[in-house]
Amino acid sequence: MDLTTWIADYHAYLKSHGYATRTIGFRLKYLSCFERFVKSQGLKSLEEFMPEDTADFVRYWVRHQAWAKTSQGFRRKYRFQPPHHIALQYSLHCFFRWAHSSGRLRRDVFPLQPPVRGDYFLPQIDGYLRFSREHKGLAENSLVQIELFVRRFDQFLHSHQLTDWRQIESHHIDLFVRQQAAHNIGRVQRIHKILRGLFRYLFSLGQLDRDWASALRSPPQYRLARTPRALSAQQVLHLLESINRQQPSGTRDFAILLMAASLGVRASEIAALRLEDLDWKRAVVRFPAVKGQRFLHLPLSRPLVKALTDYFQKERPAASPYRNVFLRRIPPWGPLEPGSVSLLIARRMRQAGIRGSGHGLRHAFASELLRAGTSFSTLQELLGHSHFTSTQVYTKIDLTQLREVTDNDAEDF
Repeated sequence: MDLTTWIADYHAYLKSHGYATRTIGFRLKYLSCFERFVKSQGLKSLEEFMPEDTADFVRYWVRHQAWAKTSQGFRRKYRFQPPHHIALQYSLHCFFRWAHSSGRLRRDVFPLQPPVRGDYFLPQIDGYLRFSREHKGLAENSLVQIELFVRRFDQFLHSHQLTDWRQIESHHIDLFVRQQAAHNIGRVQRIHKILRGLFRYLFSLGQLDRDWASALRSPPQYRLARTPRALSAQQVLHLLESINRQQPSGTRDFAILLMAASLGVRASEIAALRLEDLDWKRAVVRFPAVKGQRFLHLPLSRPLVKALTDYFQKERPAASPYRNVFLRRIPPWGPLEPGSVSLLIARRMRQAGIRGSGHGLRHAFASELLRAGTSFSTLQELLGHSHFTSTQVYTKIDLTQLREVTDNDAEDF
């Protein structure tokens, strides 16, 4: 099998995705030896290569490279037997994953594995997590939350020497909930909901002698009970001024923060934004329908146009095959995920000495519109809320301002 064309295409892929010249040189060096190894083994296709053949390739590399035994790949503590060359193994895995993702290989030889979390002390928990994933139809974020608290509950029961579900008593559940919600009283309802699902599952299997789910009573939560935590206009300006646009990722982060602050869009909407969504002639940006059922069209202000232009000219790789507006700086240059956008905003706020999250910028946008006299129906459209009940939470901001006006007017009487 001739891998010359494959290696040349992989070389072009690495260059177009921002990999350093030194990194590309190392990977091509390993692949050049791998090409000779494939020919020595008489493989007619890479589909015949198996993960266990990696050890044979490592031995081949050591035999045919005089300096291989002293290279850095063997200095790190290894986790496999026979000992693998770390850098060589990683380069080989990346090459095979690229070949699979580009359609050259039908089989993914080295699929990415989720982190190994270990076994549960109570075996029925593993079955419940599998049941939740396969039959409940929940979003991935919900499944992560379920796994997090169910694992903690399993560890809690083990620490109290409970080996059977029938040994659970009410004080065990109360103590666990108090520990998990010690610093966030709003978390009680979420924990109760997760535990109710687990207890119903166990009760249906006969693992519990009573339905503990019916005994869990969460404290009531009332609609519009809390005022949105919005940043002040001074905090938003301080946040934007704190970004050094001369440093790496400065222009990208400034454009993201300015977009979140001036348009009030979500992190998921910023991450999903594509180049074709920017209408420069009409000065309009179209955000994809991430949560709603329709696109959200908002105006592009001059400062935001300037920020985006600086990002395109100074940081965003022109040769990138991706159409997403905001890309990662670390190779491979791929689109930013919604979680990455949220973490980026939170990190910049922390560096500026501001407490809060990216959603505080959205609340600041809404509160400033209310102060300017914007109607709630218009605010609903600008925030992209499908239902007016989502916008109703901002009525508390308006009522607070109304109370201040009333108190000031009453001073003359």
